[in-house]
Amino acid sequence: MGGVERPDFELRWVRGLGADIDFTAPNIFFGLGMRGAGKSAWLEMAASKYLDNGAKVFDLFGAKDGEGLGWLRSPHVKEDGARAVLFRGDLVEVKSKHESIPAMKFRISDLDRGDIFISASPLYSDMDDEFNAVNHLLDVLWKRRRWTSPVFIIMREAANLIYSRLKIRKNQLLAKSECLYLMRESRHAGLGLGLDSLRHTSIDIDLRSLVDYLVIKNLGMHSLPDDLEWVYRTIDPPALRRLRPKEFVILDRQGNIGLGIFSCPAWHKQEQEDILAKVGLEVNYLLPSGRDDQIRELIKEALQALPPEPEPNEVSSWIKANRHVDVNYYEVGKQLRPLGYRTDLVFKGGTNRRVIRKNP
Repeated sequence: MGGVERPDFELRWVRGLGADIDFTAPNIFFGLGMRGAGKSAWLEMAASKYLDNGAKVFDLFGAKDGEGLGWLRSPHVKEDGARAVLFRGDLVEVKSKHESIPAMKFRISDLDRGDIFISASPLYSDMDDEFNAVNHLLDVLWKRRRWTSPVFIIMREAANLIYSRLKIRKNQLLAKSECLYLMRESRHAGLGLGLDSLRHTSIDIDLRSLVDYLVIKNLGMHSLPDDLEWVYRTIDPPALRRLRPKEFVILDRQGNIGLGIFSCPAWHKQEQEDILAKVGLEVNYLLPSGRDDQIRELIKEALQALPPEPEPNEVSSWIKANRHVDVNYYEVGKQLRPLGYRTDLVFKGGTNRRVIRKNP
């Protein structure tokens, strides 16, 4: 698929009278198609449209090779002056001409620091580090009370939204319920979402029902689920297996069906490309994995010394005061499971607090 610097699309409604897509509204898009069908490129095109209309973009959960970093060479950054901000783990150092901030320290006021915010896997120590960071980013964004322009969030694999909540909730039903609430309330916080998946059924039907636009790419070996078989009355099933990367079928909430073509962003990351080198990033991981055992020993010692059910920040403070080592409260939470502990949310001192408890 050839790329252009300023991606665009053309759309013709073939069933019903669909309206133009409003890129000033916090819509939820769900892209469906096999690997290589152009789902991520479509979401980048949509995000580009949001940027052109004054919105901010958050690119989260890209491929493990740093897919979202392609924004750093986009015309939005290189020509339009859009400010890019990189999120990183607490124990990762990033050398770049673009600002980088620890994801766990992000606050709503930090929205003023940039236009495109990128959380890419190479900027974290490991997968747990990334999942916990993205959870924090989402929690902060969903607390936004006032907004004049939307924030469009790209989450390239829809199932990661549930996996990320499962990391901190440890209960699949609770994680799903929380995701439903976040998606249902996203409009009130001015948050648009761009999700994609290899299979339509990889996310629950309750989540799919909240989507404003379903973007269908090449389905490959998969077919549409039973609740969408009515689409085959308008679109020939084999046609959905012959869609080229630049082509798509789109459904809106009213059941209108459209056919469209779009141009891939020229700055979209290619599979075998070293994107870190191409955009001039140097990444240094400050905590080698071999030190994990040492950190766990310090946490274990602190838990034995402190009164029962301390908070993670109290463990961090004890280690700093008694062993003169900086261990972030987030790192404490990350290392609890191997030690046989967990964190629970309790009402304490007139507010909800997270405390550490030993597993039964």
